[in-house]
Amino acid sequence: MSQKSKIRKRKASLFMVLVSLTTLPLFHFLHEPVPKEAEKVIDTLTHSEYMEDIQAKLTDDPNQQELWFQLGHSYLLNNDFKSALTSFDYSIRLSVTPSANQLAAKASALYYLRSQRINEEVELLLTAALQQDTTNTTALTLIANDHLLSFRYQQAIDTWVRLLDSQKTDLDRVSIIGSINYAKSRLNIN
Repeated sequence: MSQKSKIRKRKASLFMVLVSLTTLPLFHFLHEPVPKEAEKVIDTLTHSEYMEDIQAKLTDDPNQQELWFQLGHSYLLNNDFKSALTSFDYSIRLSVTPSANQLAAKASALYYLRSQRINEEVELLLTAALQQDTTNTTALTLIANDHLLSFRYQQAIDTWVRLLDSQKTDLDRVSIIGSINYAKSRLNIN
């Protein structure tokens, strides 16, 4: 097997592991607490019905930044990164001061829209998010995952440890520790 073929196979397997290790935690990290009233609605609706409900509410009143933010998350779950980006943009425009979560969510949509590359715009959004909240879960998760995809295993480990050290109670610690252990195993192979 050629060196190029080995690298391609390694990247593909790394990508599959990364997707499986981060899909659920990424949703969890991006997800801001849902108001109690909305939780009741979510319990009885399918994902597409939930999205239609948000869209209908936005048609009635398009100036609800929180609904735009929730819609952006729904689009992220559907891998519709362009629509997610548009929704996050509206949410940010409607905010007096964009939150760290809004900035990190927009960075995530851009990152996936740009073939999983941290370009200058993504970097600026992540920096702004981390200036507001130095342990922003979404921003740090995106940075750690990018390090992992780029074979910078030690930087990925360091970023995940930073997340764990934040003592945030909403972290999926099992997934993060699994990601750390995976990166350590890759570090030991190299």
